[in-house]
Amino acid sequence: MKKRIALSLAVLLMFTGCITVNVPLGGGDSAPAFQWQLKWNAPVQPGNLIYINALRIKDFDASGSYQLSGMVITNNDGTLSESLNNRWATRPGAMLSEMLSRDLQVSGNYPAIFRTAVSVSNVLTVEGYVREFGAAQVDSTTWIAVMDVDVTLMGDRGSEVLFQKNYRFEKMMPESGFKTLAEQMSLLGALWSEEVMADFAGVLLPRR
Repeated sequence: MKKRIALSLAVLLMFTGCITVNVPLGGGDSAPAFQWQLKWNAPVQPGNLIYINALRIKDFDASGSYQLSGMVITNNDGTLSESLNNRWATRPGAMLSEMLSRDLQVSGNYPAIFRTAVSVSNVLTVEGYVREFGAAQVDSTTWIAVMDVDVTLMGDRGSEVLFQKNYRFEKMMPESGFKTLAEQMSLLGALWSEEVMADFAGVLLPRR
């Protein structure tokens, strides 16, 4: 019976994108801490579009509390609360840049996608800035998932700004809680990635 319960819990955590670890607290005791990660399927892109430039996706920077991995709630009085027991697997900026890099790679529309500096030519650079990434509390039972990210596409060797846009998404959560927040942020992330890729295509497609 215990094995069956353990297996059921393992399957549940796998599908919700959560990792549970024990973090020692004061007094030598330990309490479960949950690490959440963004998960979505790569957007489907036209496979016959091949751009001449490779892309380098840099880790995105972030404002204030979003520079850390703690999940952040904006309270209805404007203050920020960071959860001690619910954290992202890594910083939001790193997660978003990693997921965008994967989606661009899967699209097959670029000769190469890089995450580190390279010495080859014709490499455009993607930079980002996370303004807000978490939940806004309406009341004790109502949260709104919010993703607010700037994305900039720079020319070869950072020679010029080819494109810059702010992307803001908000979604009323079906219920409050960090598990639901992780799920809703993944939904917003999928929309964000698809829009960014479409905007890049609009910039890089040859003009007639």
